[in-house]
Amino acid sequence: MRKFVHVLVVLLAGFQVNTSAQQIRAEFDMARFVSPIDGPYLETYLKLKGNSLQVIQAEDGLYSEVVLSYLVKSNRDTAFYDIFKLHGPTLNDESVRMDFIDVQRIPLDKGDYELTLTIKDVNSSTTNPVTVNQPISIRSATNKFKERLRQASEATSVAGVPSSQESSGLGNPIEYYISDILIASEVRPTTSPNLLSKSGKDIIPYASSFYPQSVNNISFYCEVYNTRIQAEKNMRELTNLFKDRTNAHKFLIQMSIEASEDGKIVQNLASRLIRDSSEVIPVLHTFNIENLPTGNYNLAVELRDFNNELLDRRQTLFQRVNEVEYVPEELESLSSEDELELTFVGKYNRIELLEEYIRCLHPISSQEEIYQVNQRMNYNDAKMMKRFLYYFWKSRYPLDPEGAWLKYWAQVEKVNSTYSTNLRKGYDTDRGRVYLQYGPPNTISPNYFEPNTYPYEIWHYYVLVDGKSAEQTNRRFVFANIGRGNSEFTLIHSDAKNEITNARWNHDLHNRSSQSINFDVEDAGGQYGGRSKDFFENPY
Repeated sequence: MRKFVHVLVVLLAGFQVNTSAQQIRAEFDMARFVSPIDGPYLETYLKLKGNSLQVIQAEDGLYSEVVLSYLVKSNRDTAFYDIFKLHGPTLNDESVRMDFIDVQRIPLDKGDYELTLTIKDVNSSTTNPVTVNQPISIRSATNKFKERLRQASEATSVAGVPSSQESSGLGNPIEYYISDILIASEVRPTTSPNLLSKSGKDIIPYASSFYPQSVNNISFYCEVYNTRIQAEKNMRELTNLFKDRTNAHKFLIQMSIEASEDGKIVQNLASRLIRDSSEVIPVLHTFNIENLPTGNYNLAVELRDFNNELLDRRQTLFQRVNEVEYVPEELESLSSEDELELTFVGKYNRIELLEEYIRCLHPISSQEEIYQVNQRMNYNDAKMMKRFLYYFWKSRYPLDPEGAWLKYWAQVEKVNSTYSTNLRKGYDTDRGRVYLQYGPPNTISPNYFEPNTYPYEIWHYYVLVDGKSAEQTNRRFVFANIGRGNSEFTLIHSDAKNEITNARWNHDLHNRSSQSINFDVEDAGGQYGGRSKDFFENPY
């Protein structure tokens, strides 16, 4: 639920807020938890950047002050409201301004809500207040979970295990076993209970999804709920089958850091805990990410029963920037140059050809690999390029890396032949990139001489699969030759995930005859001979 107010970038489970240089800067995050006594609640974490706030002189030093307003509404009803002043830390030197945080615990029943947070700098008459709006969903049991709860409630105690009504402690059981993941900047023993306290520790929120090179550890906390209900089910089933019940109350909690593109665990960053069933199982762990390269990653937590059946999974996205050299583990066994020369890349020795082979992989590369190619690759080092090329195909097609590479290279040659321009190789153009990433489209609707439009093509895919995201159906790409004096078609709109989306694409396509400057206008209206909308909505 992190989000930059200025640029409105949504990052899965959190959001950050950031504004222009002379405005309030803050980071905001939230997580949903459940108290066995009081039920579900929302916990919010606001970190205010001290150097973005004005300070005033007091008797004991300098301090900043903000007014915070929290409003949570469900439809038209107010579920929570609080407004108050928050003082920053007292300072002796105006040049060193410390960040400070506010934590709120807001009890909420099942339902959908809208949170509005307003931040106002008390000491500044020129700084505009910052307002953040965020939807919140507090869920209840799914039908499957309700049935499991009903069965457990009706059953008598098995082998000394209390019934689920006694063990759950919740009037309204939650849908999920695992809470949201709280990323921590610091963890320390609790000396006096406070809003930061959880399971005997004070969890200081990190409230950001960005990890610069200066931060070498990622710590996190979450809670696992209602495993006793699942344990009771396991016990009943094993009793009926006359099987051993020794491990029926054991649960596996697996934590890992995965590449966001393909979900693969990176650098063996994974750990496991085995715990007995309980009302609440606290999970606190730290991963060392000192050698984690630049890229986007998921921090994932999974809950499995004694049969290794996946019961629930939570994940949160974070971004890492780290100037470390990318050396895949699979290459460690290629310790000598002689071993590398025995692979299929051994026959490639021309520097300029190796560079071409590396650059043409961009359309099907992960972010980590693109970073290596753009920032770390030495195109005068044949051995480095050979190692990269070998790993790239060996990691994807371990049984026949050379066959996969040759098949791809044949497609590259086809793309180069069809889409190359005087300035770019085919694989560097938009059409070439889309072709290599997703394969050939099922249909192409070309129109190079339609009145009042730039020349364009609309590509249609029945099924879109690229290995970077989930399978998509019925996706389209609009390419147009908008630039004058060249033959290159650029992508101006697509309805595929992670591609450029432009609501004004049809207007822009007709822009050489419709010179509107009203940015609210998305449609070019009726144009003589115009068929672009028809081709997009009903491709052939």
